[in-house]
Amino acid sequence: MSSSMLTGRTLLRGMLRAERGRIIGAIALLSCWTAGEALVPALVGVTIDHAIAGQSLPLLVVWLAALGLCFLMLSSGYRLGARLGNSGMNRQVHLMRTRIAEHVMDPGYRPATARMPGEIAAITSVDTTVTATIIRQASLGFSALAGLLVCAGYLLWANLWVGLAVLAITPLGMAALRWLTPRLSRASDRLQSDIAASGAAAADLMAGVQVLRGIGGQDQASERYRAASRSAATAGVASASATGRIEGAQVLISGLVLLSAASLGAWQVAEGAMGIGTLLGVLGVAQFLSTPLGTLVSTVEAGTRSIAAADRVAALLADGGRQPGTRRPAAEPDAALALDVPGLGERPLVFVPGRFTVLVCANDSMRHRLAKLLSEGSENPGTAAVREGTAAAAAARLLVDGVDAAQIDPAYLPQLLRMAPHQAHLIEGSVKENIVGDAALPDPQTLQLLLRASGVDELLGTLPDGLEHQVQGRGHNLSGGQRQRIALARALSGGPLARVLHDPTSAVDSVTEANIAQGLVQLRAHAASNGAGAGTLLVLSTSPTLLHAADEVLFLAADGSITRSTHRALAENTTYEKVVGR
Repeated sequence: MSSSMLTGRTLLRGMLRAERGRIIGAIALLSCWTAGEALVPALVGVTIDHAIAGQSLPLLVVWLAALGLCFLMLSSGYRLGARLGNSGMNRQVHLMRTRIAEHVMDPGYRPATARMPGEIAAITSVDTTVTATIIRQASLGFSALAGLLVCAGYLLWANLWVGLAVLAITPLGMAALRWLTPRLSRASDRLQSDIAASGAAAADLMAGVQVLRGIGGQDQASERYRAASRSAATAGVASASATGRIEGAQVLISGLVLLSAASLGAWQVAEGAMGIGTLLGVLGVAQFLSTPLGTLVSTVEAGTRSIAAADRVAALLADGGRQPGTRRPAAEPDAALALDVPGLGERPLVFVPGRFTVLVCANDSMRHRLAKLLSEGSENPGTAAVREGTAAAAAARLLVDGVDAAQIDPAYLPQLLRMAPHQAHLIEGSVKENIVGDAALPDPQTLQLLLRASGVDELLGTLPDGLEHQVQGRGHNLSGGQRQRIALARALSGGPLARVLHDPTSAVDSVTEANIAQGLVQLRAHAASNGAGAGTLLVLSTSPTLLHAADEVLFLAADGSITRSTHRALAENTTYEKVVGR
């Protein structure tokens, strides 16, 4: 089933169908456990009546052996059955987490609902586990039914009146517990949602704590987290209260069952219709009824929580926005890049193929919009509608040789265009792996120019292992400027391609920035001299150093007008000077 048609219940049905074999095996083994638990007091009663009361040693040996086999059956059944149920549950947790990771990391992922990274992490780590718990609880629930049947059969065999009394009280108790279940479901759903919200707030607060301190927003962010945490705590109390009521009702019902069995059993013993051993067996079995009864309650409780969690997992998987395109235009290093953005004076805004162009935007709102477009390749229609205040607002588009980048196959797009967002994302591995991945390094001359054009040549002088230096996850063992240089080298590698860069030198010092600008010119000249073409390079930046090195500068004024020129010529424009000088 496609993710767009996925619901929580269909997700649960699919999981149960996939683990059907493990669930059936677990039910069979766990039923041996519950049946064995129920038979232990029954066998003790039979031993008392037939072996001890009759003073028969052979019968005593026989019934003790039967009791030992019963213990072996129940211990082995639980151990093996729990292993099967837990293995199925853990397998489905892994599959769901893998599916979520593939979904949100797919290049064509365009969510209609804005989700913070912390919320996605909470759904992936918590809700997937709660969803898959239904596999283990289903195995325990059906085995509990088997235990109840064994108990009922023994009670009816031991004494008809006692058995009928117990069987009459138990369904009434289950009906009462069923009445409490909807309240628990509502409390559980709110609890899981609020936990996800507080986890998201905490994760995003920690991720941006330095930025928040810099702008003085730590108090507002902390208050937001405290509010989410208080809401989660309130929901937790409500859920625990509902769970406590159900557990209290369970104890009450078990007590009523045991009291009824004891009263009727004593009466039957007094009438001579039942022996002392049988009475002890009846009381033991009646008391054991609380275990399968509690398991059934837990199964219902886990089911309601699994449904609520599955709804959130399914909502995340179904929220993919527009489907990724499938077009595959011809790969050209000098591809014509263009921006079709509502509000620009020129639509589409075409950049000269094969040239190094820097785009300067005077309007901050338009600059942020272009930065997001150039980082992701497309704009969500919902975002455009919110910005323009109308449901029919047109989304901004990035065109590659006249083709909307959103309509190009995401797996094929890297062969046409390489986009490097402002935020540098590094992987765990060597510096070399972060630059070229599994591919081979270019020839020595090209490699030297590539490293200089990204500033990595200076960085390697400080790393003892050079290109083999190990980078920790997300580059935590590197500074911001070092991460940015490695990310820039990755964007410039791969031969002649059309490239889009967003503020690639914002985290380096002015000397390094000047070396990078000079290196970019030399790298492009080297690529052009080899006949392969330098490739179209579009940079969104206000760096005077990069502007001076560019072949052309496009200045987008606040009124939407566009000026094409060079940095030297535009320097006479006071508005332009204010934008690049701030």
